[in-house]
Amino acid sequence: MQSAAAFNPTIHPAGEAVTAGPWQLTLQRAELGNSALSTLQAANTGNEDAPLDLQWVIAYMQATNTSDQPMVIGVSDFAVCGAEGVMYRTPLTDGPHPLLQGIVGPGETIEGAVPCWAGDLSNVLLQFSSPLLGGNWADAWFALTDGATLPTFESSGDDAGLGSSPDSPAAFGDTVRSGDFEVTVLRYVTGQEAYDIAPTGVRALALWEDIGNWHSFLLRVRNVADKPRFFSFVALRLTDFTGEPWDHLLQLGAPLPDVAKELLPGTTMEGWCSIQTLSWASLDLLRVQNNAITGDPRYIAFSDTMRTSNAVPTPHADLAVGDVVTITTTPLNLRDAPSTFGEIVTELDGSSTLTITGEAIDADGFTWYPVTVTDTGEKGYVAGNYLAP
Repeated sequence: MQSAAAFNPTIHPAGEAVTAGPWQLTLQRAELGNSALSTLQAANTGNEDAPLDLQWVIAYMQATNTSDQPMVIGVSDFAVCGAEGVMYRTPLTDGPHPLLQGIVGPGETIEGAVPCWAGDLSNVLLQFSSPLLGGNWADAWFALTDGATLPTFESSGDDAGLGSSPDSPAAFGDTVRSGDFEVTVLRYVTGQEAYDIAPTGVRALALWEDIGNWHSFLLRVRNVADKPRFFSFVALRLTDFTGEPWDHLLQLGAPLPDVAKELLPGTTMEGWCSIQTLSWASLDLLRVQNNAITGDPRYIAFSDTMRTSNAVPTPHADLAVGDVVTITTTPLNLRDAPSTFGEIVTELDGSSTLTITGEAIDADGFTWYPVTVTDTGEKGYVAGNYLAP
């Protein structure tokens, strides 16, 4: 059995001066949720709400350089996690000003804000872990909510050994363990479906002839180590039937939530990873190996009977004008025209209900319906192939 007991950092409350390598750090105060969002948007209206089910967090820090050399500190030296145990580094923002970043001389002090995202705000921690300092010798942890503690999770079971050889690969849906992570492929999509869920910037750069070579995988990942560990996109590689990885494939920007995250011990998350293949690469096996040094690769076989079907679902024949419908895949694009080339108005999640406002239109391999979104009043077209009465 794996245990998280070996990782037990001291959690420091607001107002306490903490030695962190060459720094003396003090958490002055924190803002969470809507209050943090209001502060960010007051600094710049271009600062948007946090994505998915995440929320904004702002830590106001004081940092004193106790060394005899100038030192650099910045918002990227910090990460935040909620009760779910997923660590988030500071995203790109404008403000709130001043941000905690700069070159600090010996004996000098700097103050500033560290904005970040977190999931469950019932228990929020801030970690200082500077990439420039290296290792964890200067790490420090702070409680952004009163009494916050390190989240704990049930220990994992023993490794079943699935997929340990290319000759005996696991299947999609099986859980394999490679090094510090258990990994399960929950869903596989390719071609147009992979394009439809890709980030806007990735779609904008796509060549139409390449879309058939896009492959996206929804993974469930669990950290089974006794320390925080980072799961990388490159942990997932396409290989030939012997287990040899194909070279020069392209790593695409993944749909949200992406799977590349640092996880506390025992933490489980789900996220996407996307790859573009080239003409010589066959779809034989997936290799899971998060650490090239320690090795321990595991292999998962492609199989038409196990992967998500790439065929477009047949639309319900009884949908009519005035019907209120739900969606069967997420996210589902609401477009301004009945075509895969239509501009995306918004991405609809599984809680959305829609009212059909007109007759069906067949185009680009889909049956499109004009709809109005119940909650927001937004209008557009959706592929009826993914609607249910």
